[in-house]
Amino acid sequence: MPVLHYIMDWEIKTAILGSLILVWSVALGSQFAHNKGGYGDIEIAKRGMIFGVPGAIFGAILGFLLIEHISDITIKIIALVIVSWICYKAALRMSSKEDITGEAIGEMNEKYWLTGIFFGGMSSGLLGIGGGGIFVTMNRNYGGLSSKSSAGTAFMLAVMVVPTAIISHIIIDGTLSTLIEGATIIGAIVPLLVMTLSFTGAKYAIKYLPVKVITSLFILIISISMIKYIQEILAMIF
Repeated sequence: MPVLHYIMDWEIKTAILGSLILVWSVALGSQFAHNKGGYGDIEIAKRGMIFGVPGAIFGAILGFLLIEHISDITIKIIALVIVSWICYKAALRMSSKEDITGEAIGEMNEKYWLTGIFFGGMSSGLLGIGGGGIFVTMNRNYGGLSSKSSAGTAFMLAVMVVPTAIISHIIIDGTLSTLIEGATIIGAIVPLLVMTLSFTGAKYAIKYLPVKVITSLFILIISISMIKYIQEILAMIF
């Protein structure tokens, strides 16, 4: 979403819808790779979907109301809070000696896990993200899953939840025509390319990259979004 909004200069509602389509492509490709490697629990993902899907609908409605009646800066403030929390939890896991091997670090705590999955779905509908950062964090900390299984299950959840967020935004915002106009015919190829690259990247990461390297890259990437959000929020204040 930050790339489409800040670099492509799309209005935020269109950027959210475009981001969700790309995120779904990433989730599909990555889920195929993790499933092929035997990572991910489809039964746990199905349980989470019961809370994630309503969360996505709620997030899409909330995002529409905030943008229309307050300002799109509210979306960016919420995004900064959520991304900062994800970054903090990822850094905490990386510094923990228990997380070096990537094995499970606890047992399933269903109450906390389902609450987190709902908020992951909500963030998908609200911010145009897949919720993967939240899903992975909840799977890892409260789902009793190993690092790779947490990621695989998170992608399964995103595959199930994100389409609900996409449909919700198309119905509520009516931005599909604007998205098609902005993306052009060439843009239709991008989701397929993204899906292919995510499948290839996930297969490589599963096989060759240590857990801490993946976590470090994850923190670096989301930190870039944090910096951009902070810059715009400070510009609005001062």
